[in-house]
Amino acid sequence: MDVTKINLNRTGVTGATLDADGNGTLTLTSTPPLSNLNGGEYCFLASGTFGSGRTLTLQHKVGEAFVTIGSDTVLTAPGGCVFTSSQTEIQLVVSGGSGDGNDDLYVAISPVD
Repeated sequence: MDVTKINLNRTGVTGATLDADGNGTLTLTSTPPLSNLNGGEYCFLASGTFGSGRTLTLQHKVGEAFVTIGSDTVLTAPGGCVFTSSQTEIQLVVSGGSGDGNDDLYVAISPVD
């Protein structure tokens, strides 16, 4: 399992599926990509500067729909959690950005050993 490490800032997401305000969804096929899981226990961590209103939401695919893994995987400030999922496909929804350029976020998703 690859560890997903993403730097989300105005220059770090050039060419990504994020709009000019930094809102959008990161998946396996986005730029930067979000690695799939193997199922199991993982940590989701975010640090840096969250711009006003910024929210990071980690979701896994259940059936044909992506759903939020749990309330702990919704971050509006630096922090993180440990989560368990039997699913392999995940996405990170980046929302609430105002385009003020104040975001400088680092996200890591990795298995717990």
